[in-house]
Amino acid sequence: MSDVMVARARLLPAHGRWPADVDVWDIDLAGQPETQRHLDAAERARTARYLHLRDRVRFAGTRSVLRELLGAYLNESPSALRFAVSGNGRPELAAGFGALSFNVSHAGERALAVVSRKRIVGIDIETRDPGLDWQPLTRLVCTAAEHAVLAAYDVDARRDAFLRCWTAKEAILKALGLGIAEGLLAVDTLSALARPRRPRVLDRGRFEAARRLAFDWIEDLAGYVACVSFAAEAADRSLTPTALPSA
Repeated sequence: MSDVMVARARLLPAHGRWPADVDVWDIDLAGQPETQRHLDAAERARTARYLHLRDRVRFAGTRSVLRELLGAYLNESPSALRFAVSGNGRPELAAGFGALSFNVSHAGERALAVVSRKRIVGIDIETRDPGLDWQPLTRLVCTAAEHAVLAAYDVDARRDAFLRCWTAKEAILKALGLGIAEGLLAVDTLSALARPRRPRVLDRGRFEAARRLAFDWIEDLAGYVACVSFAAEAADRSLTPTALPSA
């Protein structure tokens, strides 16, 4: 377990869902004041583009806590951290800050951050919104095999099964730095029953690297479904975090 401590984040126990060298942090955004502490000019500008105060608070709060976490891992000031973007559009630390992989996602009043010194990681969280009109989305998100899995659930359980499908694919594609628009139907996640859960890759072109990832769901946050993805083998150097040049 990580020895990193940040007041505004809680380290979630793995319970066998992810390796010991992967840390998943739960961030409670409820009641936080609007703060842009630690943020750089680009993050402040992005914060300002949100029309609603609630959205500004969520984005700025998530980024601020992420900086505090990464600063604690690296023994750096959160405000001093600089970020770059990989060739695939994945946010990374800029050169000079060490090999550390991270990813973040927020929904509703919560955010999740995942950090690893050894593996590429990705994460996604979604609210269990009873008003979500999820059925029309299945044709964009679910493979034929996943449609069959959904059909086997009781009506009331299908929404959560769909959200597990959605969050797993988001986490996997975010780990790889690939867009969801073309990747949702390239991998099958609902067929992964045994741990370590591995996606079944249907498109072995651009999405072949997903075969070397594992994932698992985080369902112990009331009102939310989430998923974390990580390189299945820490020694897989092509999926290990590397310091990248500044954008």
